[in-house]
Amino acid sequence: MKNTKFLLPSGYKKSGWWIFGITVVLIILHFIFQSQCDFSLNNLRELFGMERLEGKGDLFSGFLSSSFGPNDDLLLTFIGILLIVAGIFIGFSRNKEDDEFIEQLRYESLILSLYINSGIVLFCLIFVWGLPFLWVMMINIFSILYVFIICFYLRLYLNKRSIRYEKQD
Repeated sequence: MKNTKFLLPSGYKKSGWWIFGITVVLIILHFIFQSQCDFSLNNLRELFGMERLEGKGDLFSGFLSSSFGPNDDLLLTFIGILLIVAGIFIGFSRNKEDDEFIEQLRYESLILSLYINSGIVLFCLIFVWGLPFLWVMMINIFSILYVFIICFYLRLYLNKRSIRYEKQD
């Protein structure tokens, strides 16, 4: 258990699941009310004066106009932040019964998730072009974390289940 010094305390896992649940509800509400709502969170930019950040002929003018353009959605940015924080809390919190086996399982799941995610990116590099590829790369930001969570907890469940069946025999 020498490599667990970078893991969060086990209580963060419960907070991570709560944040993840709230984020899923926000995503569902966003897609349900997206077309019905006249007010967009983009209008909040005007409250903070963000429209004045557009540069005029300087080095950063293209960056600023694309970063704070009319398609900017603060809710989607907030959802992205919540997804990353929830994933880190869920994936990298200690288990209550951490031992060398779980540490090895965590390490193997991290490597496996990296392989799976790299395979998906390679597939998309070959078969997806243009604007859909940008969506693939944005989803890739979250996918490695959640593929790790799925791999780790699935392998942990399968190992606990096999141990339970061995004890019954």
